[in-house]
Amino acid sequence: MKYKGFWVKITPDKNLSRENKNGKIVACEGFTIEVFVDESEKFEIDVFSAAVDFELLKNSLDEAEQFAKDYIDCEEKEYQRIIDEFDKYL
Repeated sequence: MKYKGFWVKITPDKNLSRENKNGKIVACEGFTIEVFVDESEKFEIDVFSAAVDFELLKNSLDEAEQFAKDYIDCEEKEYQRIIDEFDKYL
């Protein structure tokens, strides 16, 4: 998926660790989300995850895509700073 000039790869994941309300670490289903500079996927800017019953209400690619967009909206300035810093060394 392309969003705001970034290439976003969303992969289903069945073993995401989260702490439940009792303080116990549990394995969850969800998605691993990777953000790249472009679709060549050579330069990864960020990687994060979204777990069902934590960041996501249901195990849905549409919901994971919306979560990724919201997350990127929050981190966009930082991503651009990383790209600008990286460009200095090319």
